[in-house]
Parts: sequence; structure tokens; C-alpha cells
Amino acid sequence: MTRLDRRKFIAGALAVPSGAALLAACGDSDLGSAADTASSDLPVPSTELTFLVPSFPDGFRSPATVVAGIEQRITLLVRDEIDTMRESAPSELAFTITRGDTTVVSETVALRSDGVITPYYPIRFTAPEPGEYAATLVDHPNVTPVPFIVIDRAESTIPQVGDTLPVVDTPTIDDPRGVTPICTRAIQCPFHENNLTDMIDNGRPTVLIIATPGFCQTDICGPVVDLLIDGADGHDDVDFIHAEVYVDPSDFDKGGFPDTTASIAAMGLPYEPALFVVDAGGTLMARLDVMWDRSELADALAIL
Repeated sequence: MTRLDRRKFIAGALAVPSGAALLAACGDSDLGSAADTASSDLPVPSTELTFLVPSFPDGFRSPATVVAGIEQRITLLVRDEIDTMRESAPSELAFTITRGDTTVVSETVALRSDGVITPYYPIRFTAPEPGEYAATLVDHPNVTPVPFIVIDRAESTIPQVGDTLPVVDTPTIDDPRGVTPICTRAIQCPFHENNLTDMIDNGRPTVLIIATPGFCQTDICGPVVDLLIDGADGHDDVDFIHAEVYVDPSDFDKGGFPDTTASIAAMGLPYEPALFVVDAGGTLMARLDVMWDRSELADALAIL
């Protein structure tokens, strides 16, 4: 099994330049009470956009996963001088993605936040070749651009749209395959009846979500599982499967780092959550990484 630091799986650890705004939401549940107690002493956030923050593996703070030659999706957050902007985040922002003096994409991107507490801006683009790129806010010249690395497709272990999804046995209620628990959600989600290996060859579309909802009940991993529970309604011809990240997360309580599950190794993931939408023939039709909302999920499921 692959052994990875838990922080490498948390979107906040990928992104926040001066601390862990998202990491706190993915950590211990008692952090909220301490913050509430001291809330009167905290500085009042402004509404001035100060930082553009990558919420994807950018190749600097985490291994690069953006590949050249095929459409990719990256997600960015905005911050003021204190924290991630939520209520005050602009409804849309104009972005460019450049490599040196060459503009790869220039477009206005709408904020997404339907069903999640952290607003974000998803950008889809195709990098013509590997190298260093930058995302820039067109109308905010004082905000530092976000550099990121694009790698050759052969360097990535993550299935790309158009690939055949790797087959792996996923834990089920009847056969947990050593994973405990098979679902860290407070109330076990309904996506643990079927094994991915069996479903991928049954002639039906499949949706696989890899996430640890118990570690992030409010910000990312918990909400996206909840969104999938809602989104699965009406898709009776689709098999939905949830796979956890850790074999036994109680190892964290003992001061250790748990082994990661076979699903993580099979999909080559250095982050979570991730969603894979697969057609009846086993071909990957859509992938969502790190963070998404109800509207992006609906668009991905509509492909089936």
C-alpha cells in the first residue's frame, strides 16, 4: 500500500499561502468551538481581493498533475489579507492562462458554490505542451499570478478522460477487504453495496467517488459525498460507488500514518476527493478533482 501524509490529501494543504484555511475545516471537530470563543478578538476580514490561490496540485507545493495535450480542469480560490473569501467572493472573474508571452486561454469564469461553503473558480483549458504556466486575474493587476507546472501525459498516473478506468476491488458491506470503516461519513452513505471490479464490466455506467467525508464534514469531502447522494436520485441505470482513502484512519490517533487503500493506488491519486464518471464500456467520460459543487456534478452526470 502507498503511505502518504494526510495533509497531501487535503485541498487546503495544496493551496493556502499563509496557513490552512481549508485544512481547519478538514481537521478536528473541536476547532470550531475554540474559534467561536475567540471570535471577538479576530480581525474583521475586508472585501478586497488580495490573493489568488491554487486549489489543485500546482507542481510546487504538491506534485504536478495537470497534463499537456488534453483538456484539464483547475480550481482557484480568492483570499483577502486574512482568509478565503466566501460571502464577498466576486460572482465572476476574468482569467488568463499563459505560458511565457503566449496566452493559452482568456475567459470570464463564474464562481461556483452551490452546495459547498468555499466558493471557487474552475477553469478548463488544454495546454499545448509541458512547462510552467500562470493563471492571472485580468482586472486585478496587483494580485500575484499563480504559477503551475504542466507535465507530459506519460508522467501522470491519473486516468484521463478517454482512458479506460483502472479496475480495482473496492470495499463493500459484505466484504470490507480490510478497510475499516468502509465509510467515514457519520451515517454510512449508500454507495457500498457494489464492488467496482464487478460493476465496471456489467454493461452499465459507473460513478466512483474517492473521499474521506469523516475528515472534512463541512468543507469539501463530506459535502461532495452528500451532493452525490442527492445527484444519484433519478439515475437508476448508473452504479455509484464510494471508496475511502485510508485503510484504517484510527492510525492517526496513535500518532502514525495509515496505509492508503487500493483505490488510491489504482487511480494514481496524490489528492482527494476525486470523482470518475465512466460509461457502460468502462471509458472515463468526466473527472472532477479536489472540489466541485452541485452544478458541476450535475454537468458531469449528464454526460452519461
